[in-house]
This record gives sequence, C-alpha cells and structure tokens, in this order.
Amino acid sequence: MTQSATYAAGPLSAPICFIGEAPGEEEARHGGAFIGRAGQELSKLCASAGINKEACRLENVFQFHPKNNDLSPYIRLSGKNPFLSEEFERERENLRQRLLQCGANIFVPLGNIATYALCGFSPPAITKRRGSIYESTLLPGRKVMPTIHPSSALRAWESRDSIQSGGDWVVRYFIAYDLKRAKRQSEFPEIKLRERTLHIDPTFSEAVDFLEECRKHEEIAYDIECRGGYLSHIAFAIGPDLAMCIPFTEGATEVWSPSQEADLLVEVAKVLEDEKVHKIVQNAAFDATFMYYHYGMHVRPLHDTMIAAAVLFPDYPKGLDFLVANYCDGEPYYKDDGKEWKRGGAPNEDVFKRYNAMDAAVLPEIFPKQRLELERAGNWSSYIQQRDVLHPLVYAGNKGMRVNTDGIADATAKCQTRIDALQADLSEEIGMPLVGPPGTPQQEGEFNYRSTKDLIQYFYHDRGIKPYTKRRKSGEATPTVDVKALEKLAAKGIGEAKLILAIRKEEKMKSTYYGVSLDEDNRFRCSFNPVGTVQERVSSSSTIRGTGGNAQNLPEDMRRLLIADEDYIIIVQDLAQAENRYVAYEANEEKMISAIEAGVDIHTQTGCLIHEIPIDECTSEIRADGKAGNHGLNYGLGPINFALHYGLTNQRGRWIHNRYHDVYPGIEDWHAAIRDELSKHGNTLTNCFGRKRRFLDKWGKDLFEKAYNFKPQSAIARLINRFGVCHLYYRQDLYDNVVFINQVHDSIWYEVPIIDGMESVVATILSVKASLETPIKIRNHEFSIPVDTQLGFSINKDKMLEWKAKKVNLTSPHTLAAELEEYVNAAQS
Repeated sequence: MTQSATYAAGPLSAPICFIGEAPGEEEARHGGAFIGRAGQELSKLCASAGINKEACRLENVFQFHPKNNDLSPYIRLSGKNPFLSEEFERERENLRQRLLQCGANIFVPLGNIATYALCGFSPPAITKRRGSIYESTLLPGRKVMPTIHPSSALRAWESRDSIQSGGDWVVRYFIAYDLKRAKRQSEFPEIKLRERTLHIDPTFSEAVDFLEECRKHEEIAYDIECRGGYLSHIAFAIGPDLAMCIPFTEGATEVWSPSQEADLLVEVAKVLEDEKVHKIVQNAAFDATFMYYHYGMHVRPLHDTMIAAAVLFPDYPKGLDFLVANYCDGEPYYKDDGKEWKRGGAPNEDVFKRYNAMDAAVLPEIFPKQRLELERAGNWSSYIQQRDVLHPLVYAGNKGMRVNTDGIADATAKCQTRIDALQADLSEEIGMPLVGPPGTPQQEGEFNYRSTKDLIQYFYHDRGIKPYTKRRKSGEATPTVDVKALEKLAAKGIGEAKLILAIRKEEKMKSTYYGVSLDEDNRFRCSFNPVGTVQERVSSSSTIRGTGGNAQNLPEDMRRLLIADEDYIIIVQDLAQAENRYVAYEANEEKMISAIEAGVDIHTQTGCLIHEIPIDECTSEIRADGKAGNHGLNYGLGPINFALHYGLTNQRGRWIHNRYHDVYPGIEDWHAAIRDELSKHGNTLTNCFGRKRRFLDKWGKDLFEKAYNFKPQSAIARLINRFGVCHLYYRQDLYDNVVFINQVHDSIWYEVPIIDGMESVVATILSVKASLETPIKIRNHEFSIPVDTQLGFSINKDKMLEWKAKKVNLTSPHTLAAELEEYVNAAQS
C-alpha cells in the first residue's frame, strides 16, 4: 500500500515530475512541496523554460524535515562506498511506490540525493550528471534527467561561493538549460538517445581507409589521448554519428608494427595538415601543441569548441563535459570513463577507446550549434580572431626561451641567503625558533609560519589582535590568516606579518621560478591558453610535460635570466599605458585626454592633481599614488579594497580614492553610462572591435566591476593579439626571419637575427610598431596607443636599449640603426 505523502503535490497525470531531497522549514510548517524559497526559485526557473510548475508533479525523497536541513545521518554519497541508512532505504521504497502511480513522461531529480534515489549514481556531482537522460534503476523503463537543486542557486547568490568554475549564481542558467530540455522530453515517454557508430578496434586497412575518408569532408573532428607523454589513442569523427578510435597502445603493448605505426602517422598528418579540411577540436592548444612538439605536425585549419564557449559565455565552464551537457540532447555523462580507466586494477581498454571516440563524436554535434549562437550574437568574427591566435601561441610555446642556467644557480643561492636572514629576523621577533623546511617534523616550541593553526594562535591569541574572518558556506564566520589577512596585518604595522609575507615571496621565487623545470635543452617553455581570461587575455602554464610554467607573470628577477638565442637580439614592444589611454577616451575624461595628447605622463599628472601640486614638483612617491589610482580606480574599486590591494592604510586609501574621483569626474560618469548601457541592452556590452559580452551576474556591485573593465581590457587584448601576435606570425612576407616567443599582457616579445644587419632589425621594429599603432575609434575619438620598444640580449630592463615611441617617431631609421649597432658592439665586447 502506498504511503501517504504530506510533502508532495500536483497531479499524478502531469508529464513532468520533480523530485527533491526533503522538505524545508517552510514546507514543514505548512505542508506541501516546494513552497519555500527553493520552491519559489524553481517556479521562476520553470517559467523561464515555459513550464507551469503548478501543473507538474512535485515529490520529495524524504517525507520529513531533517534537523538543521542535514541529511548526512541518513545518506552520505562521498567516497566510493555511500552510506545508506535503513531510514533512507524505507523512504526510497515509499518513493518508488508513489512514483509507480505517477504518469510522468520524465522524472527530474533535483540534486545528488534525489538522483541517487532514482538512478543509483554515486558522485560525480550533479553538476556533471545534469542534463543527461538515463533509465531509472528504481523504476526500470522510466526516463530520468537530473538537474541541480534550485537551493544551490540561492546559496551561491547569498554566499558568493562558486558552485562550479562558471561563477556564482550563474548556476541558475544551467538549471534553466536543463528545464528546457525536460519540457521537450516530457512530450514522449521513450528514451531517445542519439545512435552513434563508434569503431574502436579497427584493422590497419580500416584505419587507413577511415583516414582517407576524412580527407573527403570539409569538416571533421579529432581528439588525442596520451600516456607517459606519448600518443596512445587518436579518434576522428566524420560527423556526430560516425567516429573511429585508432589505438597505438593496449596497456603496455604496441598495437601496430613499427612500419604500420609510421604509415598510420603519415596518414594522420595528411588529415591534420590538409588545408581543405577544417578540424574541430576541444582545447586545440593542447592537442595541436602535442602533435607539433612530438611529430612536427602543423594542425590546420582549426575550430575550437573551447574558444567558442569562451566567446559565447565567458562566465560558464568550458570543459567538454559541460558542453556535452548543454549541446548534446541528453547524452549520458561519460567523461569519468577515462578517469575510471586510469585508476588502476585491470584496465578496460574498450572503455577507454570508446571514451576517446566519444570525445571526437560529440564535437561535430556541439560546434554547429555554437556557430549558430555566435552568429546570432554577432560574435562570429570575434571568435575567428580569437581562434587565429592559436597557431602563433602553439609555435611560441614549443619554441620556448633560452635560459641563463648559471644565472639561475647564482640567483638561487642569493635567494636562500635572503630567506635565512628573514627567518632569523622573524624568529627574533616572535621569540621562538622556526620549524625547518617543508616536510620537516615540527618540534615542541617551534613556530611554523606556514601553519594556519600556528598563525591564528600567535596573532589572534598570543598577540590579542582582533581576528580577520572568512564566512564559510555554512554561514559561520571563522578566523583566517590567508594572504589578505596577513596583508591587512602588515598594513597595520605588524612587523611579523610583513616578515612572513616577505619570506613567502622569497620562497616562492626560489621554488616556483628559480626552481622551474627546464626542458633538456635548457629552454623555458609554456603551454598557452588563448582563452585564459574572460576578457580575451591570453594565459599560460606549465607544458604538457610538466616543464616550464607561466611565461607571462614572471618576476623581473626571473625575466632577466631569459636570454636571446645565438646571433639573435630580443625585441619587446609594449603598448604604453594602454588601458589608461583607452579609459580616457572611453570615459571622455577631458583632463586625461589633454594630458595624453600633450605627451604628459598620465601617472605623473594624476599624482600631481591628487596632491594639488605642479607637474614639475612631482616625486616618485606622488607618481606612485597616481599610478595606483589610474590602475585601481578606473574600474570601480572601492576605497577599502583599493587600500588593501596597494598596501595602504584604510585612511590613505579612502583619501586617494576620493581625490581621484574629484579630479576625474568623468570616470564616475562613464561608470553610470556603462550601467545604463547594460540596462538597455540586456546586460550586454560591445567593445570598439564589435566584441559583445553578456553579463550573467546578479545586478549589483560585482556585475558592475566586471562590466567597467570589459571594454578597455578586451579591446587591448584584441589589439595586441590581432595587430601584434597574428600580424607578426601570419605576415611571413614581412617577417620570414622573425621568431615570435611570447605575449605578455600589453606587449609582444620576438627575436630578430642581427646577422641581417641593424637596418633590417630597425625596419622590423618600425613595421610591427605601425601595426600595433592601428587607430582605435570610440564615438567621436580616433586615437592610437604609442608603442615603446626595448632591445637586448636578455629580458633585463637595466641592460636593454630603450626607445620610447616619441623618440622612434622623431629619429631616422638610419640613426636608430647606428645607435643599435653601437649598443650591440658594446654588449658583445
């Protein structure tokens, strides 16, 4: 007999049935299902998907309100072996009995517990399973599509804790995607999944024939898998319904004879390098870098679903699992198949080969939908320009930069000397000996400045300083000694905090930078990510071999150890004060514009205006205040956060903040104009190059801060990438002897052979400078950002020859070449 359900509602004949976990406080008071805040959020999300929640069946797994909303006494899904109480088993059976009476075409469990009740899935989290169509194990033959519980959207909104890498409350957009699918799926009871033909065990001739067939198509997809730094599998898809995995290894065994493997790689190269065949790939920077580094294959032309995702929705996750959930209509989550294979035991090679083939097969299904969205949003050209940065970045990442290894050894020794001195000072300040290097057992009476426990004890108990706190997901405020807290303590004049920060800085310098793993040829390499930030800025990290690191945020002391290749000179060209110039014209701030057009240093002017002194009385400290204001306050940073970021007291931070906006009233007027543009265009902004971005955050301060920096940062990123990186790489008619090596925010680095003569070097510099100074148009303004140039045999500012843009403009190429020749002769003598 079916148990009565106090916390259920809606018609049993409804085509959609939502299943929650347990009633909340509001439901416990009044009875019913989903009448509290989560229920109200579900109503809004249903309405956005065209669903009337009141016409749906609403259920809960548990028919009682758990104390403190805590279900852990009854079910815990973390780990390999879930804990399932007898109470849960009873509640699940009662739920089964009730659902047998329900005529829904689709059941939509909300959250992990409800999904487990219907399908028996342990983690991965619901953020992975969401949107997938499954057959219920609780009700065989019935259709299930899990989604995230709406309470998650409320928690993310309130706590600002990220539910997934996509952002804060954007989780509600993910639920909305799923509910639209649920509405479509509610029109029929059958489970209708795409039928894909996946060849995972081809013969040699079948593999060759398939590769030849790939070359007959204008667009295909591919995906690679690696083991131990070598290619283990490669899959190609002719369309979403036909793919083949070509394995090169089965466990530790080679699949093909040496001659067969060589022949297959030749056929693979023909496909990947065929200019008539577009290759769709997810995260092309990885795949193309690998194929270029190991096999010399130039994979082109490319389309990248990850880049498309970044242009479409910068706030969303960009992983293939997320894209499959959004674009492949109910495709069951499969991405953990690869992880399961790697966990040891007896590996199932067929599972892994199917996983590889699936990664290729889903791409021709995803990318056409992305293309349509990009075209509708007016962002197709933005995608193309962002995609075009791929090849130069792959080239530069593989080329790498030569390193002065003797210099690294010397710098490491000096760094350790500084660490020893700082540790001695800290030990004296706190009156205790310090614990040894990481991994050394801590002895009684020793102080561990790396330990949160020791730091809290010392600062907040022994010193009696009022604790800085951080709010956890539970809402509880707990003491914190994170970097921000230490910076606040240091800003208050607490010497121990300053010493700890200094020691950590030196230790990071020693381990992360001087201790970097170089490749066998002693070159520093990196893996570039063309969609590193939401504002189109490139980022970088360690290579796929675990060597190198972030090539764009290297400290000056590490940069000076990067040296030119034999017979080459390094050129660094930088867009001078790029964002400040852009903001001046975007905000139409007359004082800024007049300084720029008069050739006055904008940081000097700002500092002097803040302090109300003449320009000729400026000091380095006053200019520093101006620079901090220009960098920190153009984008809506509040006085407290400004003070924290620049290591100022709150009082001084507030004074600079207020003075800055007094002298530049156009900045706050521009902020108001940005908010107005957002409100009139559906939270969407468009930069001067036509790139559009829709902001998904809740209307308020966090959204506005992101919006203020979008136009300047994305425009400068586009300028450096399109007119610097791509211009230098693709115009081989102009730069056939130039080696592009790095892109660092607003600058590009490249090498030119000096054996071609100084006139040739200068000609290259002038040509790249002219491209980077392409005029920008904003409303009634047209302006160029001047390009400064540095030249040298290492990235050492103290030893490089520096040519400001104005000097280059006023000096003949012949004179510049003569000066360069004198510099080169002196450096080489």
